[in-house]
Amino acid sequence: MTTIEVYFDFRSPYAYFASHRIRRGLVRTDIAFAWRPVSIDILLNLQAGREAFAPYLDPLSAPKRAHLIADVRRLASYYDLPLKPTRPPRPNSIPALCLATLLPEGQRAQFVCAVFDALWQKQQDIADAAVLARCLTQAGGPADTLMRSFEVAARAELADRTEQAYARGVFGVPTFVCGDEIFFGNDRLDLLLWTLEQRRVAVSSQGRLRT
Repeated sequence: MTTIEVYFDFRSPYAYFASHRIRRGLVRTDIAFAWRPVSIDILLNLQAGREAFAPYLDPLSAPKRAHLIADVRRLASYYDLPLKPTRPPRPNSIPALCLATLLPEGQRAQFVCAVFDALWQKQQDIADAAVLARCLTQAGGPADTLMRSFEVAARAELADRTEQAYARGVFGVPTFVCGDEIFFGNDRLDLLLWTLEQRRVAVSSQGRLRT
């Protein structure tokens, strides 16, 4: 079984697209996805040499932001996915990311899907405890993790994991890591799957040559 680590932040529409492509059975059954929550704001601060939780600075120019909005709308139509403007316009994803960090792998995957849909389809505030509680119930996660996700210790854990990811070479989301190879962006998921298929074919061909 090949494991692909998926580094994500709920606030990224491209990570939302990737989550749905994975859910739709895009990949072979011998591939497992491990969801790794990180904060895109912390990643940007680290790249700028700032403290992890320094105040947000918009890194996009006006033309690039306009292109991003148009690109996201086109991709939503291309993937045939519901997509609504988030509320609030710039969601606070930290509590949801902290909660995802606290959950075990299996429940985390279900929780991730529930939060992505709550944010990008239902226009719900994913920093709201009631919204997170519903997503947690859908994932079958332990109720006591909800309050812990709002604690300072959970924020510190998220920051630490994000810093570890950055040291590993992760600089944005979504990022897919397979072994020591890094593939950045929703569109690079196709390249990663192609790479794995080429390896499988090569190994199969070598096996036939030996027999």
